[in-house]
Amino acid sequence: MILTAAALMGAIGLLFSIFLVIANRKFAVEVDPKLARIEEVLPGVNCGGCGYASCALYAEAIAKNGEELNLCVVGGADTTRDVARVMGVEVSGEQREKLVAVVFCQGDNEASKFPGVHKGIQDCAAAIYSQDVAKRCKYGCVGMGSCVKSCPFDAIHLSDGGIPYVDAEKCTACGNCVRACPRDLIELHPVSHNSFVYCKSQDPGPIARKVCSKACIACQICVKAAAKDDNADAVTMDGNLAVVTPDPYAAKPEYGEKCPTNAYSCGCNSVNKARVLGHEPVGGERVPVGTA
Repeated sequence: MILTAAALMGAIGLLFSIFLVIANRKFAVEVDPKLARIEEVLPGVNCGGCGYASCALYAEAIAKNGEELNLCVVGGADTTRDVARVMGVEVSGEQREKLVAVVFCQGDNEASKFPGVHKGIQDCAAAIYSQDVAKRCKYGCVGMGSCVKSCPFDAIHLSDGGIPYVDAEKCTACGNCVRACPRDLIELHPVSHNSFVYCKSQDPGPIARKVCSKACIACQICVKAAAKDDNADAVTMDGNLAVVTPDPYAAKPEYGEKCPTNAYSCGCNSVNKARVLGHEPVGGERVPVGTA
């Protein structure tokens, strides 16, 4: 009886084994060997800078859908070449210029009026909706450091004045800080371009100047300077705010020489740009207070 039961169980096991082997062969999903190799050469930090939620998804998009090979902002040109080697293609010598995060606010503790002290959660979005939000400027940085906490590369910090500054050398343009800012004060721009209007205020000039001494007051001096230089499209007005036009970046540092509030400036809220560029950039490099 025992031998019969054992033989029966063995037969059943053999049948299941045969069934699983057949099923495995019939329903097996072919995996592109290039997929694993692409994942190996990608950084694996899953920052989302390429537009995909993870390096694995970006690798899959390359292997299956022919996605562009140069979207990895962390790995840069080296990773692009490695991925191209896996895919068996050549990459042109021209690489995308390094992008870095740019903080469009200079309203630090001295420049901007602080009627109160925020006592709630140290989060920018929470501070904005709080009754004790520190700054009167409804367009400016509230200095709670949500962008700092979002950066996986230690590339953004708060200065002593409470304004974020970016280490251009460490910044990978992953975009985490851009998404973390509830007031859309952070954008990604080429590291070589230094001239911007570092403000987002749409308040009329007298009000803007009252709440922040470094705000754009819509005087249009920089706009007129660009027009006088036959470069009218380089700086234009967007409501009450002067805006530098990207792509192409034709704005020059001298357009802001007579800016009464220094809103139009060069290299604000950034460090180590010169090191990235390999030379001292035009207009110098502004280092926020407390970052040297």
